[in-house]
Amino acid sequence: MSSAKHVMRIWCERLDSYFFSGITGSDAPGITVTGITSPERTVPGIFEDSGSLATESSPGRFNIRLDSESTRLMLRSACSFTVLVSSRLGHDPHRHWEFGKFLMRSARQARCQGTVLLIADGSAVEPWARRAAQLTKANLLRVGFGNSAHQVGPNVWVRIPDGKKITCDEAIIAMANRIDALHVRRGGRIEACLKRRIDSNSHGSLFRCNVNVAVTPKPTSAASYLVKAGAIGWPLPELQDGGDSVAGVRQPCDPHRHEAVGKRVFVTSQHLGLCTTRDWLHENESGQWLVHCTRASKGPWPGETVTAYRDAILTGDRRVASRTPLDSLCRIIQSGEILASALVSCRRYPVVCLSAVPLLQLLRQRCFRPHVQRWDYEPYGVAVRRRAIHQFGGRSVIYGEPVEAKKLPACERFRYQAKGKTNDWRKEKEWRLACSLSLTSLNPCDVRIFALDSALARSRLVNLPWKVTILQHVSKRTLKKIGNDALSEIWKAV
Repeated sequence: MSSAKHVMRIWCERLDSYFFSGITGSDAPGITVTGITSPERTVPGIFEDSGSLATESSPGRFNIRLDSESTRLMLRSACSFTVLVSSRLGHDPHRHWEFGKFLMRSARQARCQGTVLLIADGSAVEPWARRAAQLTKANLLRVGFGNSAHQVGPNVWVRIPDGKKITCDEAIIAMANRIDALHVRRGGRIEACLKRRIDSNSHGSLFRCNVNVAVTPKPTSAASYLVKAGAIGWPLPELQDGGDSVAGVRQPCDPHRHEAVGKRVFVTSQHLGLCTTRDWLHENESGQWLVHCTRASKGPWPGETVTAYRDAILTGDRRVASRTPLDSLCRIIQSGEILASALVSCRRYPVVCLSAVPLLQLLRQRCFRPHVQRWDYEPYGVAVRRRAIHQFGGRSVIYGEPVEAKKLPACERFRYQAKGKTNDWRKEKEWRLACSLSLTSLNPCDVRIFALDSALARSRLVNLPWKVTILQHVSKRTLKKIGNDALSEIWKAV
């Protein structure tokens, strides 16, 4: 254990030497760093200022200030410090889950070893690390960086010298003597900073740093390149008994009482109630059935808070990251309700969206939307008779220009949808319901469940109160053989 002054002095020495001595580039002549101080340089002193510790203010040097006495005590009692860094995570739940396993391992090790975790304020890892520290009872400090004298918020504030343009990732990596890199994207800023930090190990003990990098099979990961440069590779942690479990985790109250939050739903039984009629699928029944297609969830489920999502990812097994269209459908089936949301409509008006286009026709005209990296329609979902939706208050969408939306009565504005410029949305023949749709309150004859044929779908969609239609599609290779080159897909019921 060291005094808080000693810790801050080391951090200042590392930052000053790293950014003023040319460590980030070529060696500066005449500079040799072998320990906490070097004979060629003078380290700023430490003094007490209004109850908080700070390095002596110097416009040409890095200066550090602590926010409270509790932070000073944490620095004094720490056995060591570990910096957590990560590239931006994106929206892939499987990537979130892998990242979460590495993060929880770091947090548990920190708690057991008396290590304090350091994260850059506002970084990609911050919200996840703060939650992991709460779950594991690990000590964590947020470190802020800037050119101003002080900023309210971070536990540790590092003032960057005037004229220096340094990112928070560069600075906190330079401070570290141990780094856990939880997700590093190939070609990104974090990879470049870590590579420079690894290279600085040859500049003396002051810059000695152990860099642990998470190793995953993703082709976009920079882990293998960093390991070759001298980092220590971390394989994905082995899970026991279905994954991590943290006692006493309090889940937020779900107003919709969904027991499926953060869990993959299995509909258990032995009987698949296939729908024997096909009329509802075809154009001659146009408009009699309204179709709601499910899609994969990239992040929290509808009705699931961000905190509940992170808790599920951090403490659950790999199944919580499976949020496919089939998972979405099974979640609706178990809850018996399609939740109103505002993801694809005006956020002031959560709605349930359906289409009056017959299902097979809807699937034939579906297309992949590159800007959101998904299909606009998936072959999984629920169909409900139009008259039932109408009785619940559902109405067809009013398509028009943006100025026309303001002319609608307040109670009708949930129905408005712009016609579109690059896409004509009128072809979707959309209907909307301004509240969640309870399937269990409908006559079972007015509901159909549909899904793409697979062993998994057949094993999960069993013993339901509603009839199930299993779909198949003809591949492009088959289409060429039968001479239907103009069609992208042909869909049919089993």
